[in-house]
Amino acid sequence: MGKSRRNDSWFLPAVLAGLTLTNWFMLVAVGFILGLMFLCCDRRPRRRLAGAAALLVPAAVGWLTMEPISITFAVAAALAGMFILRSNLFSSVTSGALLACLAGVLAVLALFVSGGVALESWSHLETQAAAVQKQWGLVAGDDVQSRLAIERTVRMVVALLPGQYVLMMLASFFISALAFRRWGEAAIPLSLGCTRFDQYRFEDHWIWAVIAGLVLVLLAGKGWPGRLALNLLFVMGVLYVIRGLAVMFFFIAARGGGLIIRLLAVTLCLTPVCLFHLTFGLLDTWMDFRRTVPENH
Repeated sequence: MGKSRRNDSWFLPAVLAGLTLTNWFMLVAVGFILGLMFLCCDRRPRRRLAGAAALLVPAAVGWLTMEPISITFAVAAALAGMFILRSNLFSSVTSGALLACLAGVLAVLALFVSGGVALESWSHLETQAAAVQKQWGLVAGDDVQSRLAIERTVRMVVALLPGQYVLMMLASFFISALAFRRWGEAAIPLSLGCTRFDQYRFEDHWIWAVIAGLVLVLLAGKGWPGRLALNLLFVMGVLYVIRGLAVMFFFIAARGGGLIIRLLAVTLCLTPVCLFHLTFGLLDTWMDFRRTVPENH
């Protein structure tokens, strides 16, 4: 663990990015995952006890502030993710966190089927989106085209809510893993992934999730299969954009590029130019731009 601590060059940026996007969900998720890591993986008994005690805080905060759907998803995904990380089933945090999120989704579906969660819990989120639409409508004024564009945007935001929660959970896993790498001492093999951002990658077989999403979009149309496909493509698209950004950072470092160029590459992720990042990320599956960075780093 000592060597990886010295190479955590992207620890602070990752934490700052997490704090920038902080909300109650991420606070609860990071607290719960990090507490589980110390409880299950740290070699020091006192830190394990501290981890067990720390779990009470996010559990209480989540109970008081979050919808039943959100807290169920966060807890189920955290527990499944901890089992996957402890078992070293994958070489990257991304793969383990994705399967953990799937476990969280299945737990939420089980709550729906059992009647443990009312449909109003989900409609509450859509009500919030409708309130946002109303506020944006005031800004748009009487322009019909602007109002229609706003309505389409809000509907898309609502449709992608599950994907947004999955991405927040993935970010929570990364922040927790990086924090544990900095302050924890693992008693067992713990897969925490790469040590530098320009080495970031995940197993290439996840390209099949993108292909499945595209097929569903073409065949499913509207309804829940279409929404499932959109959320799948949204999550995987963001991950491949990040992978493409890592490829760019690798080439920038190889050519001696400075901080300004890196900041420009990150800023372009928030514009339509992110399609270039996405392309680099997808092509890296087959072309392997960074041959010095093995898949099982």
